[in-house]
Amino acid sequence: MTTGTIALPQSLLRLLPDEITDVLARLPADICAGLTEIRLRVERPLELVGVTGYLRPTVRPEHVRHVIATVTGSSLHAVEADVRAGFLTAPGGHRIGLAGRMVLDAEGRVKTMRDIASLNIRMATAATDCAKKLSPYLVDEHGRLRSSVFVGPPLSGKTTLLRDACRLLASGQFHQRLAAMRVVIVDERSEIAACVHGIPQFDVGASTDVLDGCPKAEGMMMALRALAPQVLVTDELGSEAEADAVVAAAHTGVSFLGTLHGAPSASSGSRPLLARLLQAGAVTRVIFLDPKNGPGHIGRVLDGAGREVARGWV
Repeated sequence: MTTGTIALPQSLLRLLPDEITDVLARLPADICAGLTEIRLRVERPLELVGVTGYLRPTVRPEHVRHVIATVTGSSLHAVEADVRAGFLTAPGGHRIGLAGRMVLDAEGRVKTMRDIASLNIRMATAATDCAKKLSPYLVDEHGRLRSSVFVGPPLSGKTTLLRDACRLLASGQFHQRLAAMRVVIVDERSEIAACVHGIPQFDVGASTDVLDGCPKAEGMMMALRALAPQVLVTDELGSEAEADAVVAAAHTGVSFLGTLHGAPSASSGSRPLLARLLQAGAVTRVIFLDPKNGPGHIGRVLDGAGREVARGWV
């Protein structure tokens, strides 16, 4: 029987205490292939998301402390900003969500987190070439990249598609009519490139620059002023200031790729921010993801006027 230690990346296994690694080592490799998240909650059973029917040891406080010390180099203070935002990024691009007691400042804002008792370790995955199927819809008849937004619910594959599109565009492999382009990723939550010490843990392309941990609206304007992007990329648009930055990019001739939360059946006008981008001409393609057939499944493609261009392709 092939063991899980072969199927799972060493960068993930190095984060975990021996007792949990031993549990994973006893899983068949084909079972490990379905594992997407490892959830540790103190005094409750270990949860392996995507795996059923296997031993669930009780998580102890030292298990959680081990993971945090391994990721932070035993210096939680050094990553205080990430802790305040509720996550850590580990080498290999694995994302660790945190839950515990929140400490607030005098204005009632989150200052930091103490007594961390729950961890959600989301395994990093990169689906190579998954964004190539988008090229017929994202490149126009003149060989220009259309500014586009990917819309879908959580775990629908939005960020995975966005990341692979960055890699392909920055490497000149996205479309035969496009040479390698200068891409700038504004990665506020370190989800696209998963930088550690400023170095992307995912392959985001040879000609890509990353503003890691930078607020999206501010970062997009910084990129336009100083990094001369041809493509500007960010995740989870959500504010008017961010929409303003996308419109500003459109006025300078820079293409934009981004994501939004939304249901597969939603209309382009159901999200005010998206409607504004379409009305301003800052976005000319909307890709709705429908995860019923798995992450990355494309349900519909709309043009800048909200008309359906394609439906039901993968």
